[in-house]
Amino acid sequence: MSRTMKFVTAAAAAALISSAALAADQTAQPNAAQQTADKDFGRVSTDGFNAMHDVSMARWAIFNGDTNDAKQDLMNATSSLQKAQNDDSVFMKAESELKAPPGLTQPNPNHTQPNTTAVKWLPVDGAMAIGEDYTASPAKSAGVTKANAQLKQGDHAGAMETLRLAGVDLTFDEAVAPLDQTIKGVNTAETLLDQGEFYEANQALKGVQDGIRYEIDYYTGTPKAHADNGQNTTHMASADEAKQK
Repeated sequence: MSRTMKFVTAAAAAALISSAALAADQTAQPNAAQQTADKDFGRVSTDGFNAMHDVSMARWAIFNGDTNDAKQDLMNATSSLQKAQNDDSVFMKAESELKAPPGLTQPNPNHTQPNTTAVKWLPVDGAMAIGEDYTASPAKSAGVTKANAQLKQGDHAGAMETLRLAGVDLTFDEAVAPLDQTIKGVNTAETLLDQGEFYEANQALKGVQDGIRYEIDYYTGTPKAHADNGQNTTHMASADEAKQK
């Protein structure tokens, strides 16, 4: 029986599985796999996540009349976005080419046509899913256990290679923000807030949140035995390769 298990990667917390070694165990409960390790998988920008959190906090502060708090939140968001511009997770793609995960549709509150011009996207939240077979699979179970240990040590590249050799397929579901548009929106909100235009500042921040879209990446594992004898030529795609698909 094929199952897809999600592991939330939001903030700097999260990604693979403290208990996902149980994934290949037929007796494992689905919710047991929801536990997460204390290292993120390097897919979501921590600065991007923090910036969007501060945007939400600024809107809440404006709503409550705490304008000083809102100004501080926006200063923090601006600082995070400046650092995020150099984040390795940033990628170029047209909005029209973004692919939402199964079961989801792209957010589009303004009912506009997706832009066909490539822009910079910043992953600000997301989840990793492992497509696992719950029938007996000692190699995959051992691979997930080893990858989990590597993640705890911060060895993301090693964990990816371990999962690849174990034949474990992964997907990354991401919430992505248009980087330049997001920076512009936050800057506009700061200016409006300084001018006492609180409603307009809140609307500018709503526009920032409305710009969020979804993207999904697929990574296909290659069992080592097959890879060595040439029987399987698939591989776990790199992030760059996935973005080009």
